[in-house]
Amino acid sequence: MQLSVVIPVYNGADFIDKSYQSILNQHVDDFEILYVDNNSTDSSVQNIQKLITQDKRVKLFKQAKQGAAPARNLGIEKAKGDYVYMFDVDDEIYPHALHKMLAVLEGNKDVDAVFGKMVKSYKGITETEKPTDETDKVVFKEKPYWGLLWFEHLKHVVGPPAFLYRRSVFDKIGVYPEEIKIGEDTAFDIRLGMTSAVAFLDSYVYLYYKHEVSTIQQSKRQMPRAFMIWPRLVKAHLPFYLEYNPPKTFKKILFSQLFQSMGRQLVYTPEFKERKRLKQQLFDDIKGISIPISIRLYLSILVILPLEVLRKIYGYHLVPRVVKQLTD
Repeated sequence: MQLSVVIPVYNGADFIDKSYQSILNQHVDDFEILYVDNNSTDSSVQNIQKLITQDKRVKLFKQAKQGAAPARNLGIEKAKGDYVYMFDVDDEIYPHALHKMLAVLEGNKDVDAVFGKMVKSYKGITETEKPTDETDKVVFKEKPYWGLLWFEHLKHVVGPPAFLYRRSVFDKIGVYPEEIKIGEDTAFDIRLGMTSAVAFLDSYVYLYYKHEVSTIQQSKRQMPRAFMIWPRLVKAHLPFYLEYNPPKTFKKILFSQLFQSMGRQLVYTPEFKERKRLKQQLFDDIKGISIPISIRLYLSILVILPLEVLRKIYGYHLVPRVVKQLTD
């Protein structure tokens, strides 16, 4: 089989038919659609079962462990295709996007994955004007170019539906980290970009539908970014650093983000006792590396005086100087 499309579903009943049609409209001949229900309480399962009666290429699996990573990983495990495409049930794919990405991988056997561009919109694909700045050119960069770019600048990160992977990639570098609830896809793709051959297709692949009930939108409202990225840093990127000894640039980005996030988390925590407890927890989270005494001392100051002006001095002056010393 050529292509497996994995679609995690959590209360996505309103999007099931549209997601199915979005794949059909790609006019790929040899494919399967693997819906992975993740404890939906609406009519998602019933809607998927209706599709199964109409199309034997549609399959349904159930993942009891909550989260996008466990759902995607089950889909990867069950996938039979040479290529795997991760699709979010509420998003939409632009016409011919999968054909274009398949052509890249079929024509370049040494490339492990290809990715394109995305459009973010509060409206559907037919109501959103598609940008005209695509050339369909394929850009090849030596690893770890893409991994470092995504790690340093999240603005360049695109979602899972922008990627098409060879099935063999998951055997090579592993699957989505299930211990991370937010940003597990970013963690995986940075690891991919650090270790694998990745091509960029200068085309718009999919529309990311920004609706207020989505998991990521709810998380952004509930949690400052410093807290959101911390699990990804300490559970994915720090272990990668300790295991693989990546280039100096990776260490520079990692240490900078770790130290910056620590300062922000302390300043954003209102109670003194909680800041004191949090500081110790942060130190415990990164006990695999040596924390410079200047960082330790300044974070202790932020526990006592959680002032933004002090945090800026720490972030703009102390952290860059310390990171430079550690990486030179």
